[in-house]
Amino acid sequence: MTMTHPDAQPDAQPDQSPSTGVKALRALRATRKRNRLGDIEWFDAAYKVYIVALFGGFALAWLSDLVGDETLTASQAVSVERHAPAVLGMVAVLAVAAGLRSGSQGGPLALEGADVTVVMMSPVPRRAALLKPAIQRIRGGAFAGGIAGAVLGQLAGRRLPGTPVAWFAASGLFGVQLAFLWIGAALIAHALRVRLWIATAITAAAIAWQAAAIATDVPGLADANGSLALWGWRQHGIDLAAVGIAVAMVVIGVVLIARTSLEALARRSSLVAQLRFAVTMQDLRTVVLLRRQLAHEQTRSDPWIRLRPGRAAHPTWRRGWHSLLRFPTSRLVRMGALAIGAAACQVAVVHGTTPALFGTAALTFVLGMEVLEPLSQEIDQPDRTDSFPVERGMLMARHLIAPAIALVPFAVLAAAAAVIIDAAASDEPRVGAAAAVAAILAVPTMLAGAAGAAVSVVRDAPDPMAATSQQTFMPPEMAGMSTMLRTLVPLVVSSLGALSVLFVVDAVDPQFGTPTAGEAVGAALRGAVMLMLLIAAIGVWVRHRDRLRRAVRNFMDQGRVHTQQQRSNR
Repeated sequence: MTMTHPDAQPDAQPDQSPSTGVKALRALRATRKRNRLGDIEWFDAAYKVYIVALFGGFALAWLSDLVGDETLTASQAVSVERHAPAVLGMVAVLAVAAGLRSGSQGGPLALEGADVTVVMMSPVPRRAALLKPAIQRIRGGAFAGGIAGAVLGQLAGRRLPGTPVAWFAASGLFGVQLAFLWIGAALIAHALRVRLWIATAITAAAIAWQAAAIATDVPGLADANGSLALWGWRQHGIDLAAVGIAVAMVVIGVVLIARTSLEALARRSSLVAQLRFAVTMQDLRTVVLLRRQLAHEQTRSDPWIRLRPGRAAHPTWRRGWHSLLRFPTSRLVRMGALAIGAAACQVAVVHGTTPALFGTAALTFVLGMEVLEPLSQEIDQPDRTDSFPVERGMLMARHLIAPAIALVPFAVLAAAAAVIIDAAASDEPRVGAAAAVAAILAVPTMLAGAAGAAVSVVRDAPDPMAATSQQTFMPPEMAGMSTMLRTLVPLVVSSLGALSVLFVVDAVDPQFGTPTAGEAVGAALRGAVMLMLLIAAIGVWVRHRDRLRRAVRNFMDQGRVHTQQQRSNR
């Protein structure tokens, strides 16, 4: 029997309290942050923020004055006040829908690899480990949404009643609310393990309800959310309930954060890390592929319609159509939504909102990236492409035919949507003229947007003739200029496709007198001809790009040899 002295102290036990691991985690993250930021002084960081805010504010004010759109008439203002809450409420519904689908697919959090493999497997409470990343995600989303909303509100305030400052603040609050709705819905859906089909069903029902609210006088689910965006003009106290709901969704999502799935977090974190690297390298094709993987989007194993091989069918044509016919339903729905959104932006331009041109350019560019899947797949496998007894330029040009034809149904959908939206937004709708203009411009506008995407995809093709040493020792100034052109040129091409509607805007401008349907149709024909010339030029560039690059490189090499000979003769 062992006797213990009453004054003896028990052996010291290690501290097993949860706070020990949490403190160590905080110390590790603080050290990582210091190593990442280096020796940056707070004054230097504050000065950079000040400079960015100053120049950004001046640029926003300059662009707002540059647009110069006229203010709405009294009847137009009444129509906006009546329909805008339901229309903007659809944006809120789409934000919640995106959050539900993201949460059901593993979102919205994404950690660094070390955090997933070490921290999440440690005895640190999962809530404590994920609280800071969740707050950072909420803060980043709110900042991005607020900035985007404030910029759009600043532009809208030029046409609507109210001061620019009021519109800036109200629209910024609306953007923050949208971010909260998206992040809160994603956190809740992920914590509750909502299945994708359930999220899709809820999304479809909510969108249908809000669409009915837009078309009729039925109250919509998110009318209060949309009404909040009009606080730069008038204020309704009941709209604050929408803000409370958005905040409550975020709070509930944070409370349930301990239910985050480790497997989904590991998969999403790996893909997001690759996605950030692709964005840094400006590889839009890889960005699109990784985004599809994040959404668990897989192509069909069998095409919707299988084409039989025939002597008349070219192999490139058949391969291209089989690639397009394997698109899943979700991608087809997304492409249809992009086409309708582009049509709505063009109608907004006709009715005086010129900045909507940028929306058309962006939406048609993304639609082009989706439909150019056959060309992208060919470029993703350069070894097989170079093994074919066909010139690469010819092969890439042939891959443009099937996507161009596949865009026609989406152009028809966009034309129909444009006619319907224009009739709903006009005091005196002229359906015949609107239908004629839409029929003329729909296909060229879609093809021009896809032409910008084709430029981006083809520029990502590996160049076997490029000199590695020349790329490595390129001066920083030239590398920066090349990177900027690589980013801007495809967007400029798609933007040129959106500009065709300005011909119609000039034709229907009231200051030139009462327009006729013939004048609008003639203006649309001029815009269509301009776009067709642009599309033909892009097609010729794709066909002869390698040949032109080879000729330019030979010219530069000959000039370099001639210069060396002159120096040696001296």
